[in-house]
This record gives sequence, structure tokens and C-alpha cells, in this order.
Amino acid sequence: MPDLRPFEERSADHLRLVIEASDIGVWELDLGSGRAVRNHVHDRIFGYSETLAEWTYDMFLDHIVEEDRARVDRLQKAAIAENREWSFECRIATANGEIRWIRASGRPLQDDAGKTVKLIGNVIDITDTKQNEARLRLITEELNHRVRNMLATIKSMVRFSAKKADDIPSFAEALEGRVRTLARSHQLLVAESDAAIRPSTILEAELSAFPGLDDRVKIAASNEPVLRDSAGQGLALVFHELLTNALKYGALSNDEGHVEVTIEGTERAASIRWKEQGGPRLDGTKGEGFGTVLISRVFASQASTSLEFPPEGVECRIELDVT
Repeated sequence: MPDLRPFEERSADHLRLVIEASDIGVWELDLGSGRAVRNHVHDRIFGYSETLAEWTYDMFLDHIVEEDRARVDRLQKAAIAENREWSFECRIATANGEIRWIRASGRPLQDDAGKTVKLIGNVIDITDTKQNEARLRLITEELNHRVRNMLATIKSMVRFSAKKADDIPSFAEALEGRVRTLARSHQLLVAESDAAIRPSTILEAELSAFPGLDDRVKIAASNEPVLRDSAGQGLALVFHELLTNALKYGALSNDEGHVEVTIEGTERAASIRWKEQGGPRLDGTKGEGFGTVLISRVFASQASTSLEFPPEGVECRIELDVT
């Protein structure tokens, strides 16, 4: 059956349906009595599953968190006095104690004498928007921090790689390998899983760049902590240097040698031991390559380290603070 009501009445019903579907709370505040009429969405935003029998301006202020309350009240009084829009964002405590964000705006209505007697307006819940903004700020700050750390590390890599290189090709090859290591560690650090930034996972990622070593580098790990980004990047570079040196000069440079890596930890620290066996015998002389410098300098503020060269093979110990 067609709807034969007047157009204005039908349009008003359609508008109410649109407002309800849009999760917009609408209200009209009588300044004389302090009471407000509003729709159900309004009360639901403030945490009430059923529409309250009464709503007042004082009840509204009571829901605003204390830190925001005076500001919102001051804006309302200024809007009434200056006959202008009342617009604000603030935090509220809902009926069940949850802290949420709202955005509201109201417009003064005046009587025939020009006196403001009412405010009409709307309110919406913007908690999700505020949370997304906070996450974006956090991500941006974290990205800036990581980029600064990475650029500082690359600067050191360039300087020490150039100092130790015999020619341009060897310099380019060494630097390229180290930059790839940073890229792999960065990929792990931005992963959502905490497992991605544990010491064994970082080492396994480095091993993936050297096919055929899985059976010759044995990893025994227990109670591994999650690493911070700077510690993760530093450890990736250390593992890269240890692997590269083992392949060139150490236990992985022949067919008989192997490496044992033991990782133990708590929530606050990681104890890592790298031990090479079966490679060419060493003369006990301590090297001064990039890896040695990196271990002593990059981890200086957050780890106790040692790098030894006994005849049986290189031994590296790292006690890494992860707090």
C-alpha cells in the first residue's frame, strides 16, 4: 500500500532513519531547564543500552573526563554568549566505565527577542579514529627511530668497509652484503609476530642467504627473549660478519668444520655463544675487521661481548640486555 502521508512527514521519517543508521546522536538542549531531548543513538554513545528517562547538561558534564570537563563547559558558555557554534572533541567515561572519544557540535537557537534559549546539535563516537591516529603517530615515530639507527649503522659500515677493502670491487661486495643483512633484519622487525625478532630467527634469516649451511650451523635455543629493533639489527650484522668470516677463513671454509650456536635467555637478557670447530687452526691472533669493531661498538651500551681466536676456532660470546 502506498504511503499517503504528506511529503514533509515522510521526509522527516526518512531523515530519522538515516540518522539512526549513521550512528549519529542528535540532541536539543533547553538552556532554561538544562534538560535535553535526544535520540537513542545519543544515549547509546554514552554507554546506555536503553534510552534514559531524562538527560541533562550536568549529566553530560559528569560523563566527560575531568581533564577535559572545564574546557568543554567553557566552550559552551562562550558559544551561548557570542551566538556561535559549539564544537569540540573530548574524552568521556561511558556508563560501564570505558573511556571513549566523542566529537560534538551544537548551534544556538534564539527567541524573538534575540536571546539564546536552546542549543541543537549532534554527537558521534570517534574512538576508532583517535586510536588509528595514535597508532599512526606511534608507527611514524618508530619508523623515524629505525631510519636514524639504520643510517647511522650504514655510515659506520661504509667507513669500516672502505678502510678494510683492498680495492673497489671488494669494498662494493662487502658493503652490499652488509646492506642486504640490514634489509633482512628490517623485514623481520616489521613483522607482526614476536617470534620474528628472536635471536634464532635472525640467525636463520642470515643462514638463508648462504645455501647449504643448515647442516653445518647447529642452533640450540631456549627461553629466547624478544629483541628491540636496534639490538635486532646489530645482532643481524654480527651474525652476518661471523658467517662471512667463517666461510672465508674459519670453520665453514672447508668440508669438515661446523658451528655451534647456543642461545639462552630470559625476558630481560639473551646469552649467545658462537663456537667454531673443525676449520683451519688459528694462531690466536685477534682480528680487527669490521665484525670485531661492530661487536665492540654497536653493542657497547647494551651488551657484554667477547671475541676470541683459540686454535680450534673462533668463539664469540654476547650477553645482550633486551630491556
